[in-house]
Amino acid sequence: MVGDKRMKIGIIGAGIVGKATGMGLATLGNSVVFYDLHESKLLSLKAEGYKTTTNMKDVICLSDVVFVCVPTPTTDGQIDLSYVEDCAKNIGKALRKTKRYVVIAFKSTILPQTTRTKLLPVLERYSGLRAGVDFGVCMNPEFLRQKSALVDFLSPDRIVIGELNRKSGDVLQDVYSAFHCPIIRTSLDTAEIIKYASNLFLASKISFFNEIYMVCKKLGLNAKNVSDAASLDKRIGKYGVNGGRPFEGACFPKDLDAFITFVSEKGINPKLLRAVKKVNQEIAEATETATE
Repeated sequence: MVGDKRMKIGIIGAGIVGKATGMGLATLGNSVVFYDLHESKLLSLKAEGYKTTTNMKDVICLSDVVFVCVPTPTTDGQIDLSYVEDCAKNIGKALRKTKRYVVIAFKSTILPQTTRTKLLPVLERYSGLRAGVDFGVCMNPEFLRQKSALVDFLSPDRIVIGELNRKSGDVLQDVYSAFHCPIIRTSLDTAEIIKYASNLFLASKISFFNEIYMVCKKLGLNAKNVSDAASLDKRIGKYGVNGGRPFEGACFPKDLDAFITFVSEKGINPKLLRAVKKVNQEIAEATETATE
């Protein structure tokens, strides 16, 4: 692949991440096709002029790179990999029927070692092909805000490419050739934990300033003045410094719970992250009580 060439892109999962990824890459002149199990999402995209399909084989056989953007929810503190594993199985079956070298790039948030030890073997088992030889595999985490996903995709702070091998990474880097930001190429495992490190730091920052907020209230001090002044330190910044509300949304709570469970099972006690969760619960309860 040559960076200036238009590329063929497949998107599996047309939710917030998949939609932003596909629309963003289409804006840059690539040929994009969307696949999703929910017909309503495809009908909406089709009405906007985007190409869609309900056939997984079409996505795999017609693409240079396929981005997997399916949900990975957290249930009872455990990450649920059923959607992404089922997706890998169906991708493998479709790969068996194509003679093209396709790179499968996982954007779904998954814990360290998942791509290498769980998804890659599924792809090989159901395709009968060799990863890194017959097809490529990358982990390409997203760093998007729900309310501004497309803007964030088109203006990233950095792009992380976790690669199974150099060829896989080279093809994916070609997709991002028009972007002017640092591109970090690393291992599959490292790319997975970079995503968690980013989300968990932001969650920790919010809980820290919520704790400062609670101290200020107890002392009768103006918490906003404290947060505003602290945020002027360039090392801190404005995001997450205004206390009085918990972190919520689709990512921080689930990723925090999943990571705590993951490292605990490895024999590591994540004391700080447990405290982050506790502070968040306390501020959520205080906020709920105040509104009753």
